[in-house]
Amino acid sequence: MAEFRKHQILLIHELMYQIKVREAMTTPVVSFSPAATFREIQLCLKEQRFTGTPITESGQLVGIVSIDDIISAFDQGRIDQPVGASMVRKVVTVPQNYSIISASNLLEKFRFGRLPVVEAPESRAVVGMITRSDILSHLLMAVNSIAEGLEKEERAAGATARRPHETLRFELLPDNYDLAGVASTEVKTHLQNCGLSSALVRRIAVICYEAEMNVIIHSLGGYMEVQLLDDRVRILVADAGPGIPDVEKAMQPGYTTANEKIRALGFGAGMGLSNMKRCADRFSVRSSMESGTEVDAEVMIGEQAAVVPGALAGGEGGRMP
Repeated sequence: MAEFRKHQILLIHELMYQIKVREAMTTPVVSFSPAATFREIQLCLKEQRFTGTPITESGQLVGIVSIDDIISAFDQGRIDQPVGASMVRKVVTVPQNYSIISASNLLEKFRFGRLPVVEAPESRAVVGMITRSDILSHLLMAVNSIAEGLEKEERAAGATARRPHETLRFELLPDNYDLAGVASTEVKTHLQNCGLSSALVRRIAVICYEAEMNVIIHSLGGYMEVQLLDDRVRILVADAGPGIPDVEKAMQPGYTTANEKIRALGFGAGMGLSNMKRCADRFSVRSSMESGTEVDAEVMIGEQAAVVPGALAGGEGGRMP
């Protein structure tokens, strides 16, 4: 039972990186104009059982009103006044093409009940709302779908021929959040089509996603190569710098050099390298302040994967928790 629960936690953690916010968010969005009164919004929130609502003009986000704001309006005798004069204008949002781990990080960091979802980074066009409940519901549906399709997938995997020694290469551009996760998703699809088991594909996808985001967030650009060999999958990621001043410190969970802007977007939690190491059977980082950083990770497949100590457990040289 303990081993089964460990695999469930592993699966949910990996899905958090793969599922996009747009897949889990709630639509259509219930919003109000700045001319609406606190009382109007209070009646709507009570009826809809919401904890807050965005304030928009011409579809563009200009503020947000929460239950706490309405309580304050009651206390101060402003319940029948328009919300435009006292609404919260500095609104934390999450783009629809980010992974739900980003939304979860923001909800946890700011202790919000819900987040407006915008069309793209820097956009103010609201396309949905997302809550912890939305994330949990979508994760449960995804887990159920995986469980239902597992037997069929295993049968298909036995009949699908692998294409060894084929290399996928992706150029990664700095600060290009619109394409975040595209490379790792393509790798996942390719390896599924090559007949790798779902457990192996999920581990490899997490390594690729974390590596992809590290290059986008912290470097001047680089590339990722993924090669399917007879006995393993190799992931090689290199960037043009700047390098990592202290690799040993950077490997510690929670250590980050991300600035406030990056952390406000839900990235830079300091788990990238440690997550990659936990998912890999072999892992190394080489970094120079002159030439940049190179990450080399391998995940064993077939019979060799079964003899790797701690292949699905944590610990020294271990995998996902």
